[in-house]
Amino acid sequence: MPKYANLSTEATDFLRKKTGSTQLECYTYIDSERAEDSFFVVKTSNKVIHVSFAEITFEPSSYQSLMEGLYRAIYE
Repeated sequence: MPKYANLSTEATDFLRKKTGSTQLECYTYIDSERAEDSFFVVKTSNKVIHVSFAEITFEPSSYQSLMEGLYRAIYE
């Protein structure tokens, strides 16, 4: 079954500030029953990047930690 990601203004703003890109957009899909199925889709000027929450090291109780983990997974 298809999964649809929604625009995340918080994640988009965070990544734009960290990267300096004004064209970047971040979408997210969160599955409350199966966290391993949750993911981000980051669209840049020349590519689309899919990052599963399972690929990110973060503190589950901290949204800020999730955003920082997303940045590390893509750019470090």
